[in-house]
Amino acid sequence: MLKNKGKKWGLSLSPRILITRPEEKSLDFSSQLKALGARPLIFPLTKIVPPKSFRAVDLSLHGWKEFDLVIFTSALAVQFFFLRAKDLNFRLSQPKILYAIGPQTKEALKAVGFQKVKMPREFRAEGLLEELKNVKGLRILIPRAKEAREILPRALRKRGALVEVPMVYQVLPHQKYIIRLKRMSEKDFDAVVFASGRSVKEFIKAFGILKSRKLFLKIPAVSIGPVTTKALRNFGISAVQSQSPKQAGLIAALKKVL
Repeated sequence: MLKNKGKKWGLSLSPRILITRPEEKSLDFSSQLKALGARPLIFPLTKIVPPKSFRAVDLSLHGWKEFDLVIFTSALAVQFFFLRAKDLNFRLSQPKILYAIGPQTKEALKAVGFQKVKMPREFRAEGLLEELKNVKGLRILIPRAKEAREILPRALRKRGALVEVPMVYQVLPHQKYIIRLKRMSEKDFDAVVFASGRSVKEFIKAFGILKSRKLFLKIPAVSIGPVTTKALRNFGISAVQSQSPKQAGLIAALKKVL
């Protein structure tokens, strides 16, 4: 693993940092790393696309006023859901209870006009479930990705809630970068940043599990949060976890290990 030996990162070293996030979420992060003297390599192993059908989304838009609680688990879910609402000329009122998991999701909701947004202390499904104890009989809407974790809707249904989970976007493998990653070796980068469990899976699939384990004994894997860290741990790989899902948190984590 590269160490800075007490010198300011960027003056004596130019670490090559592989960023596995979708390109649209990596450009600003990449610019910040460049300003610090690093050499970011944007390798979006996944790409974000609309669902094949908007039928479920459209039904939830028509029934918006009937929901007691609406939960958004990502800023992308907010973006795609309200883009569809705009396409259909829907003007949505403030729901009775509106939750966002994480500050970026909350900011995305504020950007589309919702100021009364609750947020759990822990920025993942488990944290929200700690707060939502009595949901029996409530109609709950969770617009999200096709590939999202099932823990939240499953647990809410077990507690007696009526939960609708329309798919507002899909996360697919980005074959162009996966092919390029297969041709790379452990000497081609000094750290890898992971922002989702799906990017972890695509990396391991492309690079190979044994080769990946060998790689991350030599260089750091930096994780955006506990869910991504768990995904890496499932493959026997340790990660340096960011203390915040924001870019500043990822940069701080990188500075600790480079």
